[in-house]
Formats: sequence, structure tokens, C-alpha cells
Amino acid sequence: MWLETQRLVLRELRKEDVQDLAPILADPKVMTFSPTGVVSISQTQEKVESFIACYREFGFGKWAVLLKDHQKLIGYYGLAVKQIDGNNEKELGYRLDSELWGQGLATEGASAAIQYGFEQFKLPYILGIVERENTASIRVLEKIGMRYKRTTIFHEVEMDVYRVDAPDFILD
Repeated sequence: MWLETQRLVLRELRKEDVQDLAPILADPKVMTFSPTGVVSISQTQEKVESFIACYREFGFGKWAVLLKDHQKLIGYYGLAVKQIDGNNEKELGYRLDSELWGQGLATEGASAAIQYGFEQFKLPYILGIVERENTASIRVLEKIGMRYKRTTIFHEVEMDVYRVDAPDFILD
């Protein structure tokens, strides 16, 4: 899998990406709203291995995101299958190097991941799960067409569920 946007390249994560991804996932700012909090190098390795397993099982997962100009890994975006309210749901997730926040990269990468899920896998809808206090991620979800649906408990935390249906997804 390989996607390109105006400024980004999204590709499958590889085991050798762990060293570049680990500092991002160890940043308290990046992981403020993550159920796991900051993660170690070994936990990053486990995460990457789970993403690779997801590619094999579902054909999609969380993908490495690189700045096109520098080919530098700056985080991950993608889709995962998560248990939400007792159902296997397709959920958008992402983490981005905090030094690059505020440039529209989260929206750009999330939009590409959503578009890929709708076009390649014919998913009828995709969810976003976010803590109410995570206003930056809520803005990203709303920019890509997701709308608030309900509140749920996810990883023992109250979170809001957002959703976009394939026919309602509009790429800016």
C-alpha cells in the first residue's frame, strides 16, 4: 500500500520504522489522549507488529506517514478494526509528531486514509473515537466530514463517537 497526498506519503509500516516512530510515541504531548499514554521502544515494536498483522488480516491498518520532501517518518494514520459497543468497527486513528501540529497535516493524512477505506474496501462508514477534551482531533474529524453520533466507553474512558458515511465523504 502506498498513497500520496500533496505533502505526504502513506505506506505500510515496516519493522525498521520502530526507531523513527518510538520518539513520537514517547512524546507526552502526542500521547496525551492515548489510552496507553507514552510507550517504550518495545511497546512501539509491538504496536508496529500488530499493524503489520492487521494488513495481513484485513488488507489495511495504520500506515507510516512521511513528509514527501524529506521522506522523514512523522507518525502514522490509518484504519483499524476495534471493538466498539460490542461490534467490530472500522476506526480512524493517527499520531503525528507534535512539532508538526497546526499545519493541516493531520487532516490531510486522515482524509487520505478515509478515502482509501471507502474506495478500496467499499466500507459503508468509518468511525472516529475521541475524548471530548481533544478539541484538535475533533476539528480534524469534523473537517473530513465526521459528525458526532454518541458517547461510549472505550478502554475504560468516556469517549465521543464520530462517523462519516461513504456517500457523505467529500474530499476538499
